[in-house]
Amino acid sequence: MTAGASGRDVQNAAVVLYGMIVRPRATLYRISDNPATYLVPSVAVFAAGVALGALPSSLPSGYQMSEFMWDGTPYALTGSALNVLVPILGIFWIGRRWGGNRSLRRVFSALAYCLVPGTLWAVANAAVPGLYALAFPEIVPSGGMTAGLGLGRYIAHSATGAFFVGWTLLLMTRAIHILDGFGYAKSAAVLALAILVVYAASMVYGLAAAAVYEFVL
Repeated sequence: MTAGASGRDVQNAAVVLYGMIVRPRATLYRISDNPATYLVPSVAVFAAGVALGALPSSLPSGYQMSEFMWDGTPYALTGSALNVLVPILGIFWIGRRWGGNRSLRRVFSALAYCLVPGTLWAVANAAVPGLYALAFPEIVPSGGMTAGLGLGRYIAHSATGAFFVGWTLLLMTRAIHILDGFGYAKSAAVLALAILVVYAASMVYGLAAAAVYEFVL
């Protein structure tokens, strides 16, 4: 890839990331109409979402399986990749079965950018407590930042997380509507079924990983 192509990819990614925040409908139409142009930047957004999604569970205060292979990092990365990729594949498969879009490249390019809210939330989740701990190391609880949250701050934290989840689901519903040409009710049904597929895949992966940890390692 030439330097000029790399520069265009970075510029495209920046424009679309901004557009997903301020003009999501028009931006999703742009991506859907030009999937090849936005494929490489969408892969970068996907990779960032996977890495940031794995961050909390790869830290010492993460999942109970934090000892699983290099402090849980491969487990966390694989799990995060499944949580991000499976809904995209599920939406593509269900939409195609229901007579919608048949181009995986088009679906991936659009839906990857729907990860923007989750990526912003993950960055805030990682950066804010870290900066607070650097500024006030003497008052950070031994169990981590969330160990000392009062009820009010815990509710605010949960409400903020719910906002970003809702934002993501709204973007995905709109993307399905644009990609498949479905009404919003049918688009929401596609998304709901894809979420069920994610839960099923997560359960299977969790059981498989637990079996490997118990009987192999």
